[in-house]
Amino acid sequence: MKYDIKKQIALLASVLAGCAVSVPVQASAKSDITISIDQVDISLTRLKNSDYEVPVFVRLAQNVNLNAVEFGIDVDSRCRFSIVTRSSYADLYGESISMDMSCASVPGAESYAWLTWASTSVYYYENSNILLLLVKLPETAKAGDTYSVRYLTQSPSDASKIQLWYNYGTNTNYAETGSVIWNDGKITVTPAEEEPEPTTEPQTEYLPGDANLDGSIDILDAITVNRAVLGKENLSDLQVKTADLNGNGIPDATDSLMIMKKIVGLEI
Repeated sequence: MKYDIKKQIALLASVLAGCAVSVPVQASAKSDITISIDQVDISLTRLKNSDYEVPVFVRLAQNVNLNAVEFGIDVDSRCRFSIVTRSSYADLYGESISMDMSCASVPGAESYAWLTWASTSVYYYENSNILLLLVKLPETAKAGDTYSVRYLTQSPSDASKIQLWYNYGTNTNYAETGSVIWNDGKITVTPAEEEPEPTTEPQTEYLPGDANLDGSIDILDAITVNRAVLGKENLSDLQVKTADLNGNGIPDATDSLMIMKKIVGLEI
């Protein structure tokens, strides 16, 4: 479950991608903890442009003064995945990823991981992303395919590891009181987008940050810049101009970060 930092930087701002929440798979009369995993629709065109890697956030809705957390994530066995936590991107994300989870790799288990978090200070964020999953879909993925991302209450390989949402101050284990609900996630591949009509007129106007020249600024622009920095993609003169937000004449990692900050509404 190792990941390439440079590659993952290009995917951070995708939290803005459209996603929905599923119907809870567990219900209780008292709902103190709600965990939601993104449901992401991605076109075959965008999937190919992102090297078949899709960002999926796990989110926590409430602030209940947590001190310890433990749970698992199970990803469709056709996929590979890695996990990004706060420590990897604190400078860029600040409070957007709020828990510094520890991921325990399970020998022989490629499709799931068990995560833990504990702190002497009380967890105090609300409506927060607690970790980011980078799910690599198979290159055989086609429109209509769906890949599950499920919440686990117990480790499939170790019965002693069960979900924990604990407040030491009140000695409350929300899992034991039956007050934890969750929404499983999924990735759905939609049909390829129509290619724009070719034009014989040279494009003279441009949108700063629109590195792939599709008329909007989104995660694909950050990916385009990072691929250029890594020597995996050659940019046209116009793409270089749109990507060069810091004005130094060449697209670089700083431009990629500036694009992501534009997407999430931060000053650049």
